[in-house]
Amino acid sequence: MTLKITYKPLNLPLEFTFTISRGSMTEANTVIVEITHDGVTGIGEAVPSRFYGESQESVLAFYENIVKTGLLNDLDPFNMQEFEFRLSQFEGNKSAKAGLDMAMYDLQGKLLNMPLWKLWGLDPARAPKTSYTIGIAQPDEVKRKTDIALSRGYDVLKIKVGSPQDMETLKIIRAMAPEATIRVDANAAWTAVDALTMIPLLKEFDVEFVEEPLKLDCSPPDYEILAKQSPLPLMADESCRVLEDVPKCRRSFQSINIKLSKCGGLTEARRMISAARAQGLKIMLGGFVESRVSVSGFAQLSPLVDYADLDACLLVDADKDPYKGVEYNGSQIILPDRPGIGAILK
Repeated sequence: MTLKITYKPLNLPLEFTFTISRGSMTEANTVIVEITHDGVTGIGEAVPSRFYGESQESVLAFYENIVKTGLLNDLDPFNMQEFEFRLSQFEGNKSAKAGLDMAMYDLQGKLLNMPLWKLWGLDPARAPKTSYTIGIAQPDEVKRKTDIALSRGYDVLKIKVGSPQDMETLKIIRAMAPEATIRVDANAAWTAVDALTMIPLLKEFDVEFVEEPLKLDCSPPDYEILAKQSPLPLMADESCRVLEDVPKCRRSFQSINIKLSKCGGLTEARRMISAARAQGLKIMLGGFVESRVSVSGFAQLSPLVDYADLDACLLVDADKDPYKGVEYNGSQIILPDRPGIGAILK
């Protein structure tokens, strides 16, 4: 039997306008891809980011080319080495490749009637709590979003910063959530001078760590100086995209944020986890705004890492996400016990 690939765009309205230092969004535009073999279908999701040079349109074009050329038609669904080799002829397109990679693993799990976490020998009880992200907003909106987050039992909050009201935002959230774990993500918004001014102030709010504080055009000495002087641990996100970036991060960061849309899929993410452990770095799994398909797939690796930022599907209008999969008990991730990644239509 040959592999059959089908795909379709998925547009997901968000519960709230989501703002970071680079801009705002009200809808996530992803692509669902399915791979069928011998009557069994695996599902994956590509979550493109224009910041990394992809869009929903570019993913659809990539898949159209894969189908048109029949590149994967004769492939054994368990031969991931040949799968990677064939896709390697195309530069970039990381999120498109990640969707196919996820669908292949989901297909394997379904063919074996086994959840991926079990197939990989992982313990779902070791999945960490996920943070819930509160984007940049005016004070009244910050209060409303924080109140909703706390009412849903989220006790790990990730705060987007990079605006003039950062300190006011932190004051509001810490006052409303005195016991919550708070993490801060600057999305590469600050100069070295900004960061050296801001991070000591963040420490007063008992922040756990600061993610990607510096503008990406800062020089290596800027990163090294900040690493030496920062009173809080630093995490790489935009600075750590693929496997080759992991060793370099050791000089300036204590942890890294792995995302499928940056690295190209679960296969590469597993390599990055191993490389980070070898470098003594802590690890977080993250993502962009997406459905429960992508989150359910990436969450299969969560027992291997220290932190999770797998709230992407929680930012979507719950009535508009057509899929179910990973669940949450407050901030605690609950991995599905269904075969493959465990994502199914509602």
